[in-house]
Amino acid sequence: MKLILADHPDIPQAQLEEASRVVTFNKEAYSKVDTKNVAMDSDYQPDEIATDEEFDTLREWLTGQFFYAGVDIGPLVQNTFIDLFGHELLRQTKTIKKILQTEQPSEVKVFSDPKPVYHWSPLGSGQIIPGIPEAVATTENIQLRCFSKPITKRRIKNKVFRLVGPSVLRPLDWGSEMISRTRGDEPPHDSDIILFVFTKNNINVVEPVVEALDDGVNLTVVTHSHGFLNTGGEISAVLSNLDVPVVPLEQYASLASYKDEVNTVTQLGKAHNSAQPFSNHREHKLCGVDLTSALQSRGWLYSILQYPRVVRYVNMIQNMFRTEQPAAVLLKNDGPLPTRAVATVAADEGTPTLLIQHGVDLPSRRYVPVSDQIAVWGERWQKVMQAKGVGPDRTEITGAPQFDHLAHYSAKDQSQVREQLSVSVDSQAFTVLLASQPFDDTIRSDLIQTAIGAVSKLPDVELILRPHPREDTELHRNAATDMSNVQVSENDDIHDLLFASDVVLALRSTVVLEASLLSRPVIILNVSSEKPPISEFSEQNGFTEVTNQIEAHQCIEEMRNDPNCITRYVEKQPGFGREYALNEDGGAASRVARLVETLVPKSK
Repeated sequence: MKLILADHPDIPQAQLEEASRVVTFNKEAYSKVDTKNVAMDSDYQPDEIATDEEFDTLREWLTGQFFYAGVDIGPLVQNTFIDLFGHELLRQTKTIKKILQTEQPSEVKVFSDPKPVYHWSPLGSGQIIPGIPEAVATTENIQLRCFSKPITKRRIKNKVFRLVGPSVLRPLDWGSEMISRTRGDEPPHDSDIILFVFTKNNINVVEPVVEALDDGVNLTVVTHSHGFLNTGGEISAVLSNLDVPVVPLEQYASLASYKDEVNTVTQLGKAHNSAQPFSNHREHKLCGVDLTSALQSRGWLYSILQYPRVVRYVNMIQNMFRTEQPAAVLLKNDGPLPTRAVATVAADEGTPTLLIQHGVDLPSRRYVPVSDQIAVWGERWQKVMQAKGVGPDRTEITGAPQFDHLAHYSAKDQSQVREQLSVSVDSQAFTVLLASQPFDDTIRSDLIQTAIGAVSKLPDVELILRPHPREDTELHRNAATDMSNVQVSENDDIHDLLFASDVVLALRSTVVLEASLLSRPVIILNVSSEKPPISEFSEQNGFTEVTNQIEAHQCIEEMRNDPNCITRYVEKQPGFGREYALNEDGGAASRVARLVETLVPKSK
């Protein structure tokens, strides 16, 4: 039996006629291919993408790749690697392996035109990662041939990027950092606490903690404008209302920071193949498949851009510690590259780190905090940390600082809050809020279309689409075009939107917690096998799940017609007192602040 595996429909007719099976690799869940010469919406996706052991293997691949000043550089890019490449690498390997084992073909032909090498592969990507089909076919002892057009935009972009990309991007990065230096204060040269942030997201987690700190604590906010052509303007604007020094990390840079980066690039360029990232001198297997060849192109990108860049970060961070000599470091996340670098160097310096939980994460080792101590929201999240391997001695239940003010909404009037929104909401209309997430475009489109379809035939029902701060809003705006009862709200306070709504549609966001704290019924849209609801927000835990727009329509119609139904939905949802978020008294920020102050020696 001859099988065609493709990530695009442009397959020669002669090849289609010769094939016994055609499988289009896309974002849909597993479905048996049983029709001859039909391109199916199937990728044989198992429900469980990765085990804890497989995530550990991904991290082990990064360990020991490069060292700088005693710091293992490899694990610092773990979030970038796992979230934006490794997880999808694992999904595609398992998917293609299952296809071949199920179909048992004698020959496989792959038609693929993947994205350029500098593009990341989000989970659920329809583009086949080069090298995976060959690796799996070799393992399964199946003959395989790959076809791609000799000249494509992707090939041209790859060649151009390899030739000029790094030499252009690196100076642009340096120039952005020079601009960032002018945006902040001068280093104070002595700080009790360093608060490190590198994005404007979730600043509301740390703002109330800073305000609750004792006046005698000297706190310095250090920012970093991570990303090419990012000058840190958005971070500076968000932090401008804090009455504390805000210093760009670039202020701690020296000429040595950039010299060391250039030296690293030069050394890597001269290194023999076995010294390159993901080279064949180490075993790179997953699911019994040797994926070294699939890792090589990404390894090239890391060696040319990522690892040298981290050298510069580590140099600046070490200078920061020498200058400030802080008693502790406060973080709102420690997974992304800049914050992981700070936490790692802090451990090397013997400086304790405190992480404030900022959101909801799965109880797996896809992400494991490295901070010494973690301020968690409640007992349930303490158990999540334990599932990640974080011992209870490293966690302290404080509540979520960003939820403190929700206790004050009970005194507000819904109609007045609606009048303050940037979108026009009738005071008498039954209002539905969709809180979407920065997923793959197909998943986001499914969420949006499910919500629109659920309300389209309901009179006097309005739908507000709320994009996540990290989302591109084009899908939302296009979907709302010519829909009189659908509006997009990008900038309104999310808590005002929740309070102004009658029912909330969500999937796996902290919005679920916030809506419940405001006594708003939540309908979980379980419409994607790629991104199912996390266990805390599932039917088994009291939430109502729907899998399509018909079910969503029925739930919304029921609540619109019967106010008592809303009460029943809310009562089914779990309470969010001490169990989930210790916020009933609105004192989480004060508890975190007191925890921070215990890290500052009285002598300092």
